[in-house]
Amino acid sequence: MLSLRDFFHLPQLDPWIDQMIADPSGLLILAGLDPRPGVEPRSIAEPRPDAATARGYLPSGRQTLFGLLLDSILSRHADKKCIVVSAEKHLVRVPRQFRRRVRLDVVNASHDYADLIPAAAAGRPGLLVIDHLSGQTLLPALAAARQGVPVLSQLDTVFRGEQVVRQLLEMGATWDDVDVLRWILAVQRLPALCPHCKKAASPDAAQLQRLRRYQDEAAGAGVTFYRSPGCSKCRDTGRAGDLALFDVFRLEDPPANQGSTPSLLPMETYVWELVRAGHLPLEDFLEFEPDQFRRTFNLFVDRERALVETKAALESQLVQLEAAHKVLQQRTAALISLQAIGQVMIASTDLEDLAARLCRHAIQLCGAERAILYYQRSPGDVEVLAVAGWDPLLLNRRVDMDEILAAGVGPQPLAFNRRPPGLPAVLLEENALRAGMAVSLYAQNEWLGLMILHASQKDGFLPGEVAMLQTFANQAALAIQRAGLVEQLRGKIEQLEAAQVELASKERLERELELARQVQQSLLPRTFPRLPGFHFAVRCEPARQVGGDFYDVMPLSNGLFGVAIADVSDKGMPAALYMALSRSLLLAVAQRTPSPGFALSEVNRLLLELGGPDGFVSMFYGVVDPQSRRLTFARGGHERPYLLREGELLPLDADGAVLGLLDAAEFRLQEQQVRLSPGDKLVLYTDGLTDVLNPEGQLSQRKKLEGLLRSGSHDSPAALIDRVFAALANFRGAAEQYDDMTMLVVEVV
Repeated sequence: MLSLRDFFHLPQLDPWIDQMIADPSGLLILAGLDPRPGVEPRSIAEPRPDAATARGYLPSGRQTLFGLLLDSILSRHADKKCIVVSAEKHLVRVPRQFRRRVRLDVVNASHDYADLIPAAAAGRPGLLVIDHLSGQTLLPALAAARQGVPVLSQLDTVFRGEQVVRQLLEMGATWDDVDVLRWILAVQRLPALCPHCKKAASPDAAQLQRLRRYQDEAAGAGVTFYRSPGCSKCRDTGRAGDLALFDVFRLEDPPANQGSTPSLLPMETYVWELVRAGHLPLEDFLEFEPDQFRRTFNLFVDRERALVETKAALESQLVQLEAAHKVLQQRTAALISLQAIGQVMIASTDLEDLAARLCRHAIQLCGAERAILYYQRSPGDVEVLAVAGWDPLLLNRRVDMDEILAAGVGPQPLAFNRRPPGLPAVLLEENALRAGMAVSLYAQNEWLGLMILHASQKDGFLPGEVAMLQTFANQAALAIQRAGLVEQLRGKIEQLEAAQVELASKERLERELELARQVQQSLLPRTFPRLPGFHFAVRCEPARQVGGDFYDVMPLSNGLFGVAIADVSDKGMPAALYMALSRSLLLAVAQRTPSPGFALSEVNRLLLELGGPDGFVSMFYGVVDPQSRRLTFARGGHERPYLLREGELLPLDADGAVLGLLDAAEFRLQEQQVRLSPGDKLVLYTDGLTDVLNPEGQLSQRKKLEGLLRSGSHDSPAALIDRVFAALANFRGAAEQYDDMTMLVVEVV
């Protein structure tokens, strides 16, 4: 899998990276922002009271991660040939040991990307690497992926997840084009807390309240938060070094819902886990989204600065002409708007659509450039319902009622040339708001909300404009009240329909679980065959009503017998059916061969033919010859069994992959033998016994199980199992059981 030795990362990232490397199909994009020559990134946040320095843009490390990703794919797939299409030789680093398998096609005056990428795809390489995605390379890259060629590329962007998909669409792709997109791995960096002065710090009430908006009511419970006040080691900044943040996104094939697929590992979740681990302060999580917006905003400002300065001279010459023209437009629009808004208010019952229309009409009436409408859904619960001229990301933002009251609530319009409540300061300099007005919305003596308008091209609003806005606001308030009542009624209807759907779904789930339980109980052996010289004991505790573990002891020909334990992926009815299929295949194959390795290989082949595309099973299978007391075994990705002998534990190691995923060309399995002695106990178990979590979130781990087995080395098989399960139950306490727990003990007497 991908080596992240150059990146501190959380373990939640590992399985997704492993999937990207194991199956590099379609288009895989590495997204992030690295500095460009001639661009100086600016600070993206003002220093907070507990931070001595502002956090600015850090290089994402995307280029280095891109090289590591390429290295890992080529290491995993030794048979793949690779073609790299790049503008320069040094842009894509190819490890020395893979250079014989890699062909480099460099863009030049005779052959550009449009020529090289299709030509490379026609050669059907095992991997096509494109140095970057742009308007010139995007469509050829998607076309190559559509031909079945795995494509790896990178995108210089501040976006992540589905935002990257939208950027691709804006670059010229269509939804039909991007259905070959498989993975988007986004990366950026944040400065870490200084470890020398880091200390625990309790969040204040305001931070806890904000935290609950992102998490549930138990947010922060049991978590120790940290902050660094600053020291000589960090030059009183409180920060030392930096951390990589990741976002893992996979697009379904075909997309289930265009433009609304969540990330598998959102970057916000990643930041939260770093906060929980003590590497970042809580405010980094609470301010993450605003910081992201400020980063993007300031980046655009920096890169557009020269263009703005160039345009400024021309725009100043147009201001006078536009002002005169605008007066005529406003007077005409005002008359049209009053007529149009009456029709809108009569016809519209969609609250948000109505509010958006009201903002646009209000701007036309008074010559403003910006409008924002605050709506009180319930007493004290105020949100931004509509904006015009402001960033749409402000929609649905909750605003403190005290800020609204401070803005000015009353029956008459009030002058207001400050920044609107709830808006980040970075959105607009306050001195750019030359003229402003706050108009309260009343209907039947009930305060519904507030509309604030701003203009930057004049010093104030004319009395006629103010009077027109007041009349307009009175009519708008009645329409908003009516639309709000309709919305509440729709909400009640939707809640009732959702409750009915949930009830039906719950009933179907209960029926499915009962059927699955019956299937599983009918398959698991209730008694073991009586075999001279051997005693058996077993215990299986599913984590839910239906589990994915199974076990068996099978008499074979020539006096041999087989012993097996397995763990099926998934839960519920799919796991029960897959367990039934796996067990039936093993029973059928085991009767035809005394070789465990051959038997598991045959089961793997049959599962690929008969099983579902997403199922797999880990399995240990051994064959015992009672006469020679020889155990021949193979391990298909399952937990290592132990041979308990005279108080010592001997792990039975044999490499092998899980069953049901890899075809015969990639499937590898080792078969080994061990001689059994009287008094030996063969201990088979599933990973539920090593992954027990206590209420504090601590993991039991393998060493705890090994200690329990050594302490019970003289117990009978049943007593040994009781000892282990009792100790693990005591360790787990009131915590929920994480996984199925199964243990099978074979004693040689």
